[in-house]
Amino acid sequence: MTSSGPQLPPQDWIARRSKVVTSRRGLPAISATDARPRSRRQNAPFVQNKTNNLCTTELHSLFRDNSFEQHFQPSSTVLLHDEPADAMYLVVSGTVRCCTIDSEGSRQIFRFATKGEFIGISDTNVWHFTAEAVDHVILREIQREIVERNLKMNLALREEFREQTRHLLECREQQLLSLISKKAPERLLHFLCDFASSRPAAGTGAVSLPMCRRDIADHLGLSVETVSRAFTDLKLKGRIELVSSEKYRIVQGIDHATLKPADPHTV
Repeated sequence: MTSSGPQLPPQDWIARRSKVVTSRRGLPAISATDARPRSRRQNAPFVQNKTNNLCTTELHSLFRDNSFEQHFQPSSTVLLHDEPADAMYLVVSGTVRCCTIDSEGSRQIFRFATKGEFIGISDTNVWHFTAEAVDHVILREIQREIVERNLKMNLALREEFREQTRHLLECREQQLLSLISKKAPERLLHFLCDFASSRPAAGTGAVSLPMCRRDIADHLGLSVETVSRAFTDLKLKGRIELVSSEKYRIVQGIDHATLKPADPHTV
């Protein structure tokens, strides 16, 4: 008889993941007891990301019933390039930078995952990127075997999985288009507007940036100096208000109808 209750991660898998957390990230390993998912009544509800209209009901239910919580300190590694892709993650709080690094050491941050977003939605056997905590990050982690087993039986979950994959591809395409068609200030404004839409503003309407200027530069394909000049340019033109070096407020957003490709020879 097949049990209809939550499928808990095997204890040997939890122990193995705990050792990885200790040796690779320098953080205390979670205990098997702490790793057990709580019941639906005890679990705090997951807050879905409001930056898109994707339905994630089944995905969130899967995480609620089968995942366990992990905490990561700033700059600690969540997952590492070329390591086995044996888990998926849901961001509960904080920001995670996902990046690739070439043989010469150049880094390209292709995504900042924030609250309510998923990391690791792919069918690869090994990670093709590295994910690191920008600030203090809380994640829910689920064993990939559980995900794959449920994908075979749950058509709604399968469709949500496809939608998430399509959305990630669209975001990458938009990022590539921005890198080749927009000047530095417009790239930065796009990033600031997108990030503000995924981040709760303070009482003053200001949005806090958890990442440094270097992270922003590696995400936008610019130098740190160019990013600093772009911030100044947007401020002088009245597009943003800099409350501090880490907080900003959007004054004049993006008019998508009037956007024109920039001269690729001008930055």
